[in-house]
Amino acid sequence: MKPFLIAGLASLVLSSAAVTESAAQNRYTNMSGQEIKSALVGNSLRGVDSSGKYTIHYKSDNRMRIVYQGKRGKRVENGVWRVLGNRYCRRWERLGKGKTRCVTFHRHGNKIVWVRRGEVTDHTVLLRGNPAGL
Repeated sequence: MKPFLIAGLASLVLSSAAVTESAAQNRYTNMSGQEIKSALVGNSLRGVDSSGKYTIHYKSDNRMRIVYQGKRGKRVENGVWRVLGNRYCRRWERLGKGKTRCVTFHRHGNKIVWVRRGEVTDHTVLLRGNPAGL
């Protein structure tokens, strides 16, 4: 076997081991629909996505409010959310073109990642109450 091929295979094995070890250390678990509702109602998520940072406060009546700091500046909007099976679905007035989008939630402690089509889209932290005053 050529030396560069051996080095490449060793690198692949080591990087695969690092990914597996990282996943085991994080121990994120899928959240059920009931777990999502219990976590969100009356509380907030602070997070980041590919376009910016945000805080969302979830009211008990499936209404929510967001303050979003993105490429186009700061925005405050209202939206609606619900749980379908074990998926979290939300729709904003203008953000996301007003379309309903659904994701699964995966939790470790107070950290929740959002997964859509097998890709993590958001990294959030669960906060008690409404610290952003939304």
